[in-house]
This record gives sequence, structure tokens and C-alpha cells, in this order.
Amino acid sequence: MSANATELEKRLTPTHLIPETEEELMEEMRDTEKKISEPEQEDPKQNKEYTFNFKYVDGNGKSWEGKFTNKILSYRDRQIVGVTRSRLCGGQPYDSMDPLTNELNMIIAHLTQSLIVRPAWAKNLLSLTNYEIIQELYMEVDSHESHFHGRKSLEEISQSQSG
Repeated sequence: MSANATELEKRLTPTHLIPETEEELMEEMRDTEKKISEPEQEDPKQNKEYTFNFKYVDGNGKSWEGKFTNKILSYRDRQIVGVTRSRLCGGQPYDSMDPLTNELNMIIAHLTQSLIVRPAWAKNLLSLTNYEIIQELYMEVDSHESHFHGRKSLEEISQSQSG
């Protein structure tokens, strides 16, 4: 069953994108002009590099704070994360590690590559003794990366599953 040229043109015309009335067209033009004349505030999480202030108070009351800059990882960066994670596992398969160690290795490998500016206390993430600091830091990094790539962050996923 083949279509003639008129039927084919009709099928390929995006009528759902074309305003039906002159009034709808004028409304669409006003909306477009408004968007052009009033640009939205630029969201810093839309940039490849995102600087944020971090503050975490641990169970002993010690405050861990500083300014960090996260970068969106390239494919090459992700390869380096994989190699670093493998080295942190000491040559053992990922699934042979307990879940906490496996998660921390993944997070530390990722943060080591993605955090291009960090305070002195965070220069060597392996020297930290409180895994919650690293997890909170990763949540902020994940929020940036998820926002940049247009997907839900781990925190948003967790909230939607619990509520």
C-alpha cells in the first residue's frame, strides 16, 4: 500500500507544531520574545565546572568545610576512575569486597578525579576516617553531575522511593 505525493506530504507535515489560529501564533511569539528579553538566571550546575561550599559537622562536633570545584568527567577521566578503583581493590574483584568498601572505593576514585579544587583536609581522601564526610561530598558532586546530564540525582531517587 503506497501513498501518493499529497498523502505523503500530509503525513510528513508537523501540524501539531503549527498554531491553528492567528491568536495562538501571536501568543507563541509573545512567549518567545519574553524568553529572549528576560533570560533565565544561569544555573551554575549547568556548567562543566561547578564550585560549591561544603560544610559537614561530624558526630564529635568537628566542622569539615571548604570550597570545592567539581568537573564533569570525560570518557578518558572515567577510564582513570575505573583504573583507580581497581587499584583501591588491590587486584581483587569488586564483588569480593564488602558493600561499604566497594562503595567507598568507587566514591574515592570518582572524587579523586572530579574534584579539581579542594581544601587541604581533602587533598588525600584516603586519609579521612569518617566515611560519612566522603558520602556527603559525593552527594553534592552527584547533584552537579546529574543536573548537568539532565537526570535525577541519587538524593532525588532516594526521596521518591521513600515517599
